[in-house]
Amino acid sequence: MSDEYNKQDDGEGEDDRIQLSPAALPLLSPEVSASVFSAVMNLMVELREHPVPPLAQPVPGRPGWFSAPLARDVGLAEYHVREGEPGDDGPRIYVARIVISDDWPDF
Repeated sequence: MSDEYNKQDDGEGEDDRIQLSPAALPLLSPEVSASVFSAVMNLMVELREHPVPPLAQPVPGRPGWFSAPLARDVGLAEYHVREGEPGDDGPRIYVARIVISDDWPDF
């Protein structure tokens, strides 16, 4: 894994209301298949438009946490939604983990 994916304190992510955990960042590397990368990017777009997409389900016992399937059933994402601060363009979202299915052929 490249060191560039481990850098969190460059200041760029603080302005974006959607943040990925360090565990999810490797899914954005060039080594990941196009299908998986596309599914992860589709999730990011969907979360920006709708913090709780239609297929998302609340995580039992964890207020503000949701799980949502990735496009084409590639895997599942777990994330937290909290209200944004004044001036934000929407709620703050922290994507804690993205699990890719073992059945997915090109991962």
